[in-house]
Amino acid sequence: MLEITAFEARRRLRGTLFLSAAFLALIALTVGLFPSIQEAGVDFDAYLETLPPEASRAFVGSVTTLTTIEGYLVSQLYQFAWVILLANYYAYAAASTVAAEIERGTVDVMLSLPVSRSRFVVGKFLALVPSVLLVNAITFLGVYVGVVFVGESIDVVDLFAVHAYSVVYLLACAGIGVLASVGVSSIRRAQTAAVGAVFGTFLLDSLTFDTDYEWLGDVAPSRYFDPGEILAEGEIAWGDLAILAVAVAVLLVVSAEYFERRDLAD
Repeated sequence: MLEITAFEARRRLRGTLFLSAAFLALIALTVGLFPSIQEAGVDFDAYLETLPPEASRAFVGSVTTLTTIEGYLVSQLYQFAWVILLANYYAYAAASTVAAEIERGTVDVMLSLPVSRSRFVVGKFLALVPSVLLVNAITFLGVYVGVVFVGESIDVVDLFAVHAYSVVYLLACAGIGVLASVGVSSIRRAQTAAVGAVFGTFLLDSLTFDTDYEWLGDVAPSRYFDPGEILAEGEIAWGDLAILAVAVAVLLVVSAEYFERRDLAD
């Protein structure tokens, strides 16, 4: 199993570095604009109050002010790039892990090795962990250096907590991708199902939050990751973090068990 993990992790290294570089560019652009936005004197908080609750929840998160570096980073960076973009990226990447082997006809060769189907699925999933960790480590340093460079200060512990928490969140989204990957034999269909599930539940979370139908959004991983609460308020919802961790384990177990029993001749 570890051989599969090591091989897949090495294969993903170049893509991970390219992804990290792209996010560093996004961070540089986002953080670099903050001083000019402050000097412009525009009342962004007044604009924030005019947003519909659904739009505010989806694209700004729980922050109540955009004039601090923390609120600005959450609204302009983490809420979009982490909660939406990276979540869908890892769901998309995970969806190809097993489905690609089935579609290309190489799964029989892989399973001829002394490894069970369950361990094969787990090994494929674990190969995504180094990528998630590396992207977060690089971008954590990028955000911190950028904030210091523009003359602002930020609590490094809270910043680290956002990235550490997001690791579990992104792995939960990857777990959805793996479940889609073992369920179908087509890479495209698996990727479509995974991204559709992650983004669809995100929209469900945003549209039902603080309504009579809020319970519908409980299935969304995004319901349990609030960058604003961590970075702007310095609070960690340990219960929500535990739910995400359990979701990762459950998705992985269900995926492995289903693949163990699946007839690959279908």
